[in-house]
Amino acid sequence: MDCKTATLVYQTENHLEKIREIFPEAWDFLTEVSFAYAQGKEDKFDSEIRNLVGETPFKFRMVHRDDKDQLTKDLGDLLGDITSRLLLEKHFSLLVGQQMFFSTICCNSHITADHEMTLEEVLPLQRAAVKLQ
Repeated sequence: MDCKTATLVYQTENHLEKIREIFPEAWDFLTEVSFAYAQGKEDKFDSEIRNLVGETPFKFRMVHRDDKDQLTKDLGDLLGDITSRLLLEKHFSLLVGQQMFFSTICCNSHITADHEMTLEEVLPLQRAAVKLQ
C-alpha cells in the first residue's frame, strides 16, 4: 500500500470502512472468497491444484487471478501490508464464523487457509500453481 493510501486508511477511526471505500472491488472479492472458503465451494483452479498435490492436512482454497488487472494489484497492496491484512483477516473471519488467513501466491493468485502457512506447506502449492500456467 502506498503512503498516501495508508495515510487515508490509518488516520481515520474506522480503518475497515476506509479500506472498503478505497478498494470496493477488492472488498467484494474478499467477501466472495471468504464465503466460498467457509462453504467449501469448488473452484476449477483449486481443484486442479488439489489433483496435483493430493491430500493436505490443512484446509485451503486457491483462486487464480489475472496478473495484470487492477483488482490483482489492489489485493497485493492490501495483503502485502501486514496491518491491512490482519484487519481484513479478522473482519472476514468474524463475518463467516471461522478463522481464515489470506495470502497471494503464484502469478497473483489468491489463497485462503485455516492457518498461517509454513514454507513446507505452501511450496508444493506454489509449484503446482506454476505448473498449471
